[in-house]
Amino acid sequence: MTEQIQSSVPSLSADFYRLLCEHAPVAMLATDGDFNIVTCNATAGELLGLRGGEIIGKSIFQAVPENRRKLMERLLVRTMHRGQTSQFQFRLPTGAGQVRHLLVILSPVPDQAGRSQGVAAWVVDETNRRKMGERLAQAEKMASLGTLAGGVAHHFNNILGGVATFVDFALTSGDPAATKRALQMTAEAAARASKITQSLLRFAERDRRRSDLADLTEVVLTFAHLVERPLAARKIEFHLDLHPVPVIEVETSRMHQVLGNLLSNAEDAMPDGGKISLTLDRTDKDVLLSFADTGCGIKRQHIPLVFEPFFTTKGLLAGGDRANPGLGLSIVHGIVVDMGAGIEVESTVGHGAKITIRFPIPTK
Repeated sequence: MTEQIQSSVPSLSADFYRLLCEHAPVAMLATDGDFNIVTCNATAGELLGLRGGEIIGKSIFQAVPENRRKLMERLLVRTMHRGQTSQFQFRLPTGAGQVRHLLVILSPVPDQAGRSQGVAAWVVDETNRRKMGERLAQAEKMASLGTLAGGVAHHFNNILGGVATFVDFALTSGDPAATKRALQMTAEAAARASKITQSLLRFAERDRRRSDLADLTEVVLTFAHLVERPLAARKIEFHLDLHPVPVIEVETSRMHQVLGNLLSNAEDAMPDGGKISLTLDRTDKDVLLSFADTGCGIKRQHIPLVFEPFFTTKGLLAGGDRANPGLGLSIVHGIVVDMGAGIEVESTVGHGAKITIRFPIPTK
C-alpha cells in the first residue's frame, strides 16, 4: 500500500524545492558543519536585514544580536551532535524605536547516512502575535475592571437609595418610634456598605507583613476544633482527614479567613444539613488542602465564574433570601494566589463541591 502511494506522487524537480524555500513566508537559513551560512531565502534577508550575496559563507552568529550568540552556540551544538530540535527567541531593533520579536527554530540537516551535516534555522516573526496578545490581555483587564466597577456601583446605589429613603422618612415623620426605626435601618445600610468596602480592600490588598506565621497543619487543626461543635448544631457532620505533610508556613489570620469563607459557602449550600470534609494530603510536588461539601453543587457553566468579584447565585439579585455581595470566594482566590498557591474547583450539581488548594512544597 505504501509503495502504491509513493508511486502516485509525481517526481519533483530541484527547482521546485528551491522556489518553495525561496518564497516561504518564514525566514530560512542553512549552515554547514562549521555553522557558516550556505543558503538563505528572501524572507531571511527582509526579516533580519541581510543581503544574501553578502551573508553566504559568513557565520550564522552574525544574524542574531551579540547578547544571544552564546545561547545560540550551545543550541547549535546540541542540534548538530544530538539531532534535537531547539528554539530560542530574541529581539531585533529595527530603527525608530521599533523592535521585532523573533522565534528561531533550529533543526538538523542530515546527510545520506543520517548524520548531521549542518543546521537549518527557521525564523518566525512573532511581533504581531505578541501585540495582539498584549491587546487581548489589556481588553480582559478592562473588562474585569468594568465588571468590578459595575458590581460596586450597583451595590452602593441600592444602599444609598435606601439611605435616602430612610432619612427622608425620618425627617418628615412625626412619630418618634418610626423615626427611630428609620435611623436604625440607615445604620444597618451604612454597616453593609462598610462591610463591602472592607471586603474590597481585603480582595485588593497585597502588601502584608508576615507576622503571624504558623504551620498549615496546626492552622487546620485549630480551625477544625473551633467549627466542629457549631456545625453539629446545624446538623452538618464535619470530617477531618490529616495525612503527614511537610511544614508549610502560612499566615494564620489569612488562612483562617480562607477556611472561614469556604465554610460559609458550604453552609449556604447545605441549609438542611450535610457533610463537610477537610483533607490535608500531599503529592510529590504539592501539599493539598481539600474542602468538600455534600450541598447543591455548582452548575458547570458557573464554575469558571466562582472566583469573579460580585458573582453569586445566592444573593437577592440571584433569587436568594438575603444580601450577598459575592465576594467570599474572590477573597479566597486573592489570598491563596498571594500565598503562592493554586486553587481549583470540582463540582457536580446535586452532589456537592470540592475546592482544592495546592501549596508547592519548598525545595531545600
